Amino acid sequence: MNKNLIIKPAVYWITAFYVLLTFSTLGLGEKVAAFAFPEDHYFENVGAISLFVASIIFFYTFFLSRKTQLSGRIFWVKQLVYLGLALLFLFGGGEEISWGQRIFNLKTPDALNEINAQGEITVHNISIMGHKLPFESEFDVLWLTMAVLIPLGSMFVKPFERFIGKFLPVVHWWIGLLFLFDYGLAKIAKIIFRTAYTYSRVPFVQAVQEVKESNYELLFVLFAVFILLDLKRFENDSS
Repeated sequence: MNKNLIIKPAVYWITAFYVLLTFSTLGLGEKVAAFAFPEDHYFENVGAISLFVASIIFFYTFFLSRKTQLSGRIFWVKQLVYLGLALLFLFGGGEEISWGQRIFNLKTPDALNEINAQGEITVHNISIMGHKLPFESEFDVLWLTMAVLIPLGSMFVKPFERFIGKFLPVVHWWIGLLFLFDYGLAKIAKIIFRTAYTYSRVPFVQAVQEVKESNYELLFVLFAVFILLDLKRFENDSS
């Protein structure tokens, strides 16, 4: 992993400030809530756009890693990780907008409507025996592993960094800290904004979840940009 931040430190601080501001919307009244929390509004749109942007960045990263001068120097497993992340974020973005269902006014097929908790054309809302499929928790596992645990292990155990770096991209620990910051603020927001939140169309817990997930998805763009820039640095060093 590049010892420099690659992304300027100011970007991390600005992002942290944005994350802090997003949770303040929970206590700013019904007009702000109506703009921010329902489906197809601010936080869901930011999240969907972020996932599509992250997907595009990882597709580009994958194709860059396949260039003649790099393909022999980057283990094929790592290249597949780039491609896998691109496909994962593309899937996540499609799920956020229900694969264009509301945009194109599509009807949910009857068979899917019966098992989908929100009656939408989505996979992550499918309910089996009263339990939704755990796609959201898998995104939590993704950032916790790739943005927190692996960078921490790489920072303190250099043989681990050399080994894992052959198979997986390693980002700077600051990115993981932003994910943890968002997670922690969501816990705090559930305590301090519970009585201030009055918007009846979206339940309070769901509103907090919308903010947290939107921030996660935005942070995945920063995650993707770091990996792309690190690959470009490697390309320049190899040329």
